[in-house]
Amino acid sequence: MYRTALPISVVLLAAGLPLTACTNMTTLARPAPTVTVTRLVSQPAPPVSPAPTSPSATHPPVVPAPAVPQPALTNASAVVTQYYQDITDHDYAVAWALGGSNIAGMTYGRWVAGYATTASIDLGTVNAFGASRVTAALYATQTDGTVKVYEGTYTVASGVLVGASIRQVD
Repeated sequence: MYRTALPISVVLLAAGLPLTACTNMTTLARPAPTVTVTRLVSQPAPPVSPAPTSPSATHPPVVPAPAVPQPALTNASAVVTQYYQDITDHDYAVAWALGGSNIAGMTYGRWVAGYATTASIDLGTVNAFGASRVTAALYATQTDGTVKVYEGTYTVASGVLVGASIRQVD
């Protein structure tokens, strides 16, 4: 590490100020300062590499946050409602973990692709039968504005969908 005392003109130039910023350099004139260099002996500094210039270095890739398990929902109707809210919010990984994996009957990628034209899903009538069975009417608004209507019966255990029977009615 080096310590150096610099004349005011160097400081002004480094700050981007013109030397004329000083009102009268002759009245401020002092003998040139003595430059003192102090060298502290320590470990050598690591080599400095040039800053990367590739676009990927300036914009790191976007990595989605890992799915965080939701708190266990104890109400079966709340599980079904949250499941479709997660799909509407495009939180597919969370919906998959909430039981989509149990009721989809296909791989995750195909299941997500099946919602490509779904803009939102609204639940109509939701009826709970006992602590674990729910029936619901679904209104799936598509990206073209059309609405598909479904009815379904869902089985919930330990806060997760474990079974479903869903059919399109329109």
